[in-house]
Amino acid sequence: MLIPILILATVALPISEAECNFFQKIWKSECPNDDEITLVTSVKTCSYFDKFFRNNNCDDNEISARDCQLENCHYNPDEDLTVPQMIARHGYPSESHTVVTDDGFILEIHRIPKVNGSGPQQPIFLQHGLMGSSADWIINGNQTLAFYLADLGYDVWLGNCRGNIYSRGHVSLPTTHATFWNFSFHEMGTKDLPKVISYITKVTNKPGEIIYIGHSMGTTMFYVFASENPVLAKNVKVMVGMGSAAYMTHIKSPIKYFAPLTTELEWLRKHLDFNEFLPNSKLMKILSSQCELFKIDEKICENLIFAICGFNKEEFNIDILPVLLAKDPAGSSTKTIIHYAQEIDNRGNFQKYDYGSVGNFIEYGTVDPPPYNISNIRNPIYLMYAKNDWLSNPVDVLRFARELKNLAGTYEIEMDSFNHVDYIFGKDAKDLVYKPLYKFLSNYTDY
Repeated sequence: MLIPILILATVALPISEAECNFFQKIWKSECPNDDEITLVTSVKTCSYFDKFFRNNNCDDNEISARDCQLENCHYNPDEDLTVPQMIARHGYPSESHTVVTDDGFILEIHRIPKVNGSGPQQPIFLQHGLMGSSADWIINGNQTLAFYLADLGYDVWLGNCRGNIYSRGHVSLPTTHATFWNFSFHEMGTKDLPKVISYITKVTNKPGEIIYIGHSMGTTMFYVFASENPVLAKNVKVMVGMGSAAYMTHIKSPIKYFAPLTTELEWLRKHLDFNEFLPNSKLMKILSSQCELFKIDEKICENLIFAICGFNKEEFNIDILPVLLAKDPAGSSTKTIIHYAQEIDNRGNFQKYDYGSVGNFIEYGTVDPPPYNISNIRNPIYLMYAKNDWLSNPVDVLRFARELKNLAGTYEIEMDSFNHVDYIFGKDAKDLVYKPLYKFLSNYTDY
């Protein structure tokens, strides 16, 4: 009984304001002169409880403008909304469509149908990059490419590749089965895109009129699609590549240091069920909340997200960070990561998946994985690139451009620090990327 007596005795003692602990100050519990105690201990605590617990003890009038900045008190509903809900919240019509691939994957694609009666009615398809989703095109709010194109009168379609949060269904396989995750960007290009492009062509009744815009892996998928299925690819009138990912010889990203480990990663994938790579999780959602509340954690989050892609602090819109972390990473397969790593390890060549000498002979009839046949790509292609892009080096982009049979042009972003993610998340992307892009697209747009 000694310990309870000591506790009671301690509680009974007078407590000075300086001795009040963290939670006593929040709830003004056991503290003298309650009316004199304000929440100056932690404005961020006030924001936290106000946001998540709706604590009435958090009185905004007691918080000075100096201590409570807008970013600490603001909650963006997009953090908790699906893509169709986000689109509707920003005042646009929204549709969801389901496409089933020949190998059974159930893909969900999103649409912002034509907003008004003026302007083009041309379908334009946006394909996200690695570990992304259709959300990437609208995370930046009203400054996003999807909304910009919708305002111009385009019929905007947003893709979701197999394995991400919107395309994790299958007609017979559960996501816990290794076979479900046995794909890379090769299957995205040979299985997903043919079905999606055919579906959009049928729904819009505009064969040969689709404008394709890809970012990062979204470009890789198209190059695979057009090189492996050039006949069906004729439904694409023109392709635009942002941060093009084909050759990867001069990649600057730290991901290149994992390239020599591809054999070990493949072993893990096969024998230890290491099949899904970096899915979205509750942990990422919690982290997004902390990034909003604490300045120091914002810097940590910036490093977490941008360590691979490079980071341009001046261009990144920090206000969207909680939404970004709530949506990305959206899921992908380990095999996709390995496929890119294999290319980096093999002098950056744009090649098919390496199954080893025996596996390659069974799959391709050759000991080495064959390169993708770029000469098969006949669509007009316009490549936008940036000097500070760690994943898509200008040297590699221009090498790829020289090998294309129907190059429509190249465009260097007019900012030296512009990087891989700034195409979709940059503060000035509208002026630096979208407006020059629209000027080019005008040549392929039917009004």
